[in-house]
Amino acid sequence: MLRMRWPKPTVLGLALLLGLLQSGGRAGAADEQRFAIRNAFVELAGDSWQLEVSLDLGLTEAANQALDEGIPLTLRLEAEAHSRRRLLPNEKVAAVGGQWQLEYDALASRYVVSDLNHATRDSYASRDEALAALARPRGLLLADAGQLPPDRRFDVRVRAVIEVGELPAAVRMLLFWRSFSQATEWYTWTVRP
Repeated sequence: MLRMRWPKPTVLGLALLLGLLQSGGRAGAADEQRFAIRNAFVELAGDSWQLEVSLDLGLTEAANQALDEGIPLTLRLEAEAHSRRRLLPNEKVAAVGGQWQLEYDALASRYVVSDLNHATRDSYASRDEALAALARPRGLLLADAGQLPPDRRFDVRVRAVIEVGELPAAVRMLLFWRSFSQATEWYTWTVRP
């Protein structure tokens, strides 16, 4: 007679617990907020092309924790315009970058968004208000009107990177395994001036 041996209850319990933890880990990752470019476009304002961007600004746990501990977050936008050519590779005709910073002012109990491009600062009562303002960065000049001639199409692309501000060297060594930066995919569209 053939007898089957069942695993010991502790081994079976550990296997079930491991399975639950793995499925719970995937659910936690799905619940994490999204960091992506929702919409972007350029418009001719006077004699320059202005870039308008709208972000889904979901922060990682590490970024939220750093902000709670008084370490500023820096949002960087990178944008490029490429001229389409028939037989040659596309030509880069404009490239621009901009930076904004979010920090918590513990003395005033306010969140401060600084536009590092124009040296301006705005103060907000809550983190949600500050993140909403940071998700709509303003005032980034992509190119002068003459740089994008009106008789060609242009491919424009933009991406956002958010990083935790400068940490002391000792803290960086202790936290080397933590991710303190996240970037969006490139958001691309065609402009016909």
